[in-house]
Amino acid sequence: MDADTAAIIDVLELQNAQIYLRPASAVFTRQDGFSESNSDLPMLECVSAKCRAIISLQGAQVLSFCPAGKSDLLWLSSRSNFQSGQAIRGGIPVCLPWFGVNRRQADLPKHGLARTQLWALDDVHQGEDEVIKLCFTFRPASDDFALFPYSFLAELTVELGDKLRLGLRVTNEGQETMPLSFALHSYFSVGEVQSVSIDGIDGREYLDNCKGLARFVQHDSMFFDREIDRVYESAAGKQTIIDGDRKITVEGQGCDTVVIWNPGAELAETMSDVGSQYYRYVCVERGMAFADELELAAGEMVAAEMQLSSG
Repeated sequence: MDADTAAIIDVLELQNAQIYLRPASAVFTRQDGFSESNSDLPMLECVSAKCRAIISLQGAQVLSFCPAGKSDLLWLSSRSNFQSGQAIRGGIPVCLPWFGVNRRQADLPKHGLARTQLWALDDVHQGEDEVIKLCFTFRPASDDFALFPYSFLAELTVELGDKLRLGLRVTNEGQETMPLSFALHSYFSVGEVQSVSIDGIDGREYLDNCKGLARFVQHDSMFFDREIDRVYESAAGKQTIIDGDRKITVEGQGCDTVVIWNPGAELAETMSDVGSQYYRYVCVERGMAFADELELAAGEMVAAEMQLSSG
């Protein structure tokens, strides 16, 4: 039995695709440029004629998405150690039930509690169009109520085809109104961030997190010559990342907040899982946060969808 075969924990054969369950240490190797790791964090490797993708069961986090014949849309830090309970830098973290710093209690962990816990894989199937659909669910454990005293169900559907689609639903299963903010915190792989521009935000107001959340207006395309951390409330629509001859399109419904971020060289040097790699990615995130934050009545459900494609 070769090393690749030995590293397979389980395999699911679909109509024209395979899904392998492997430990992180078998998926992200030194040969591929990653730090050496003994991590047994479970990963799903999905392979079809349309794409190849890797999803961590921790956080239901898509870490890689390569459409057939194209490069990876997503960036993943090669310094990630894939340890249980620790955030993974890159891919698409699902940040909920709050995004960023909790606005009611600032000492809580950033970006909520769902991204560092295991989600359940409830269903997998492949349609006649050969798109693979995986459905994940998450409910907070009893220990989580000390951080967030509300019962909820989060459901994430990941569709893997020529494009990547993520559908998120959150239901308040408690008896009290529940505050909710969230983001699909996408890290996109680029050649050099200094050469990247972003269309689809011209004329929009934004909050500048590098200037105490002061409010400004975006008067042209965005460029990255320093740390950028901006929040565009109620922006919705479509954003396009222009990376030389390559364009990555981000579209969404029910996720009207757009967050654009890159730490720049100075801040990146203080981040152990970024460092000199900062210029290889840009974050264009979609969610509902800041002025778009929600309040869900008892039994209420909210849905959002994000679609990523490249051309």
